[in-house]
Amino acid sequence: MAVRKLARGMGTFFKDCEHAESRWSKCPHEYKIRYRSAAGKQTEEAGFATQDNAISR
Repeated sequence: MAVRKLARGMGTFFKDCEHAESRWSKCPHEYKIRYRSAAGKQTEEAGFATQDNAISR
């Protein structure tokens, strides 16, 4: 599982699968994002079909 950081350190997006990061664009698995909520707790959301959808969230 490789992780990429979002802009300005606002969190990370990743895929939780065995595929290499270079293959993510062709991988059928969904993207997940992880960030800190306003309360300071770590939050994870899943179900993003594309990298752009995960980043824009």
